[in-house]
Amino acid sequence: MIESRVSKILAECAFEMYVLAQAAQRFPDALVDGRVWERVVGESVRRPGLDKYTQAAGITTLFNYSSASGAEHELDAVAAGSRDAVILECKSQATGPTKADAALFHEKVMDFYCERAEAVAGERWQRLMVSSTPVSEPVRRFCVHLGIILCDPGLLPLPVVVWVASQPSADRRLQEPLLQESVRMGEPALSSMQERWMYDPAAQEIRFRPRILTAGEIDELLWLQGELGQDILELYEHARPGWLAMRTMKAHNKLVKLS
Repeated sequence: MIESRVSKILAECAFEMYVLAQAAQRFPDALVDGRVWERVVGESVRRPGLDKYTQAAGITTLFNYSSASGAEHELDAVAAGSRDAVILECKSQATGPTKADAALFHEKVMDFYCERAEAVAGERWQRLMVSSTPVSEPVRRFCVHLGIILCDPGLLPLPVVVWVASQPSADRRLQEPLLQESVRMGEPALSSMQERWMYDPAAQEIRFRPRILTAGEIDELLWLQGELGQDILELYEHARPGWLAMRTMKAHNKLVKLS
């Protein structure tokens, strides 16, 4: 067994976002309306372990606190438990989210984090960008660098890949070298905000490593995510034929109903 710090709840949440993104692909003539996308994604992220606090689009604080700059920032959805929190940015754009979208999302959350870095040092904030359309490779690479988890129809999300790779029976059905490498590089890529930007109470400073992964390691990680992700999806289909298609259709029907 390969030990992993990636939580099951993060993997479950990311998988649900992937199902929604797959469902959105069934809208061939038009994009899912942005407000509908925000609503469905926001409702779907709430689950046991992330039900202590929830926040919907339209609110310009985070956990009822303002940002360090005093500027108002709207976040599309937030769900938190006693320690874990997921903060979501929802995008439904024909060309997919841009690097500017990723950078703005990063800076908004960082502004909130800077306001309360000492108070939330023991928490684990994860930022998810959920896109109804496929994401380009430059944006995907930039998100890895920033620590933003992408959930789009193009690849099975990294938390799902890493969590499955760390399970005791994974090496019986999946390629062991791929499992080991995906955990080795996937874990740093999935570090929480508190792990990436550590608060030093003595110095009252936030410290960080400039590069969690090199450009070459990001190349390899994205390749692993694609290869192992496809193997996992095929394993799902073999073990439970039609299960993913049924979940996708159910999500699609919900999107249609609200559109």
